[in-house]
Amino acid sequence: MTASLAAASVYVVDDDEEVRESVAWLLGSIGLQTTCFESATAFLEHYDGEHAACVILDVRMPLMSGTRLQEELVAFAPHVAIVFVSAHGDIKMSVRTIQRGAVDFLEKPYDPQQLLDVVQGAIVAAQERFAEHQRRRDVQAKVDSLTPREREILRMVVEGIPSQNISRRLEMSVKTVDVHRARIKAKTDADSINTLVRDILRYGAIVRE
Repeated sequence: MTASLAAASVYVVDDDEEVRESVAWLLGSIGLQTTCFESATAFLEHYDGEHAACVILDVRMPLMSGTRLQEELVAFAPHVAIVFVSAHGDIKMSVRTIQRGAVDFLEKPYDPQQLLDVVQGAIVAAQERFAEHQRRRDVQAKVDSLTPREREILRMVVEGIPSQNISRRLEMSVKTVDVHRARIKAKTDADSINTLVRDILRYGAIVRE
């Protein structure tokens, strides 16, 4: 097992104890340790979204369904890699869950090797997604650290407006605009303003007013 696989936690969420034990045993046979929960609410009480996670998830469960849990995770931890395993799915449901970010949707009874392959791929996806999530959060924090004037200038830079036009709009000298640009670069620890703009666009950071 590679280091990248070991870096993500693996959870099994299913109200059927036999299924939980079966999946945990199967994954344990290749060295993957799992934490099991009998309900979606129990899982949500445990997981805070602050680390990479792969969730093997049933659809039909009391109180909160698997699809409802997926909606909750999309809201606060969209980086989680979900593998649905259910005897009650259909094509429409599987397509919908994958459109919302699930890695795969397997029908019970499943082929054990297929589940192992899918889960190992999902663990890698979880680690990559979490790294992306951390980078997005880091970029947003750097943008938020700027003053209102710096963010105003940065918004214009993101729009592709040159310094001369920014100076006219804000009624300041081009030299003053360039001083602000230099401060923005320094505060965000960016290699260049262009690099910062690229990261803002790539990660969907918001330059607030």
